[in-house]
Amino acid sequence: MGKRHLCMGLALLMQAATLPAEIAVSANDGKALSIDAPNEPRTADSIAVLDLRGATVRILATLTVPGTLVGPPGTVAVTPNSRLAIVTVGQIIHGAGKPVPADIVSVVDISRPSVPRLVQTLHAGAGAAGVAINPAGTLALIANMGADSLSVFRIAKGQVSPVETIALEPKSRPVDVAFADNGRAAYVVAQGTNQLLRFSIENGRVTRTGAAVAMAAGPYSLALDPRRQRAYVSHLGGRAPSTAPGPKPGSVAVVDLKTGHIVDQVDTGVTPEHVGLSPSGRYLQVTVNNGSALPASSPAFHDYGLMTIYRVDGAMMKPVAETRTGRWCQGAVWSADEKRVLLQCSYRKQIEVYRFDGRSLTAGDSMMLDARPGAIATARSR
Repeated sequence: MGKRHLCMGLALLMQAATLPAEIAVSANDGKALSIDAPNEPRTADSIAVLDLRGATVRILATLTVPGTLVGPPGTVAVTPNSRLAIVTVGQIIHGAGKPVPADIVSVVDISRPSVPRLVQTLHAGAGAAGVAINPAGTLALIANMGADSLSVFRIAKGQVSPVETIALEPKSRPVDVAFADNGRAAYVVAQGTNQLLRFSIENGRVTRTGAAVAMAAGPYSLALDPRRQRAYVSHLGGRAPSTAPGPKPGSVAVVDLKTGHIVDQVDTGVTPEHVGLSPSGRYLQVTVNNGSALPASSPAFHDYGLMTIYRVDGAMMKPVAETRTGRWCQGAVWSADEKRVLLQCSYRKQIEVYRFDGRSLTAGDSMMLDARPGAIATARSR
């Protein structure tokens, strides 16, 4: 190799070594017990900081931080500069061993990803669930499913501070939230009233505005594409309310935010836990529990979950890939190049990594954790 080529090679290696890590943060619940092992020892809740940059996903560090599997898997968000993670917890274990509502908000400094630090412990409302951070990294919203409220927090100079709490209708049970219109609006999933609520944001002030969008039965997890002004909402109860006993077949709806109407809806199977858009908005990932967390005696039980990837085609969703997964799976996140999906599978306390080529999903290595992974986020995802 000539001297010129050697210098160029060394320069490229140095550049690769100094590239910023592509960070994901997983929130993990050590309290939750499997239905098959109700007497297993509990472990500490935690977060895991992962680097998605290389050929193999790596766990850089773990940190003891409160976490929960209760509610939709949107309980962690990362600032756009990947310097802070906000983790919510809507349930803790009381001293008597009983679960009780909680309102804990943990702020973790991940500016040094291999040495994360818990820097603040704040409070939202009871049942603190879905959290989202605006594109400017200056505002965070938390849906409080037990308090029927929305908490507003300001982010500045590496600190998070409470601004206000917005009361919603009684029994509205807000579970998830996402920003829209470059941070000038936000949408909240009100599971109790089967609605999608809109809020306008101006100079840091959050105000309820416009008519609520009527959703199908049991709306749960929310993904939003601000470029196309569409929302994707999973429904635990499916397309229509049902009084039939047992688990309901779920669905995912596409909402046109300009008109406030559902424009497409697909059936998914039992319990669509999570919906997640790829960075370009071309694909939608859906995690389906598929009865895998139920006792084996249940007629809806399966010993595997499902993950489906849909191609977003205008206002329609078209399935392009599906795979069986581990049991009791929750949140998921895309890599920046859309070639990998990380899936949180709680039953075996592992994060499953899948490769996606636009047509199929291929399972790769899994990463084991000491607690059950539930929510996961990158700077792009929430």
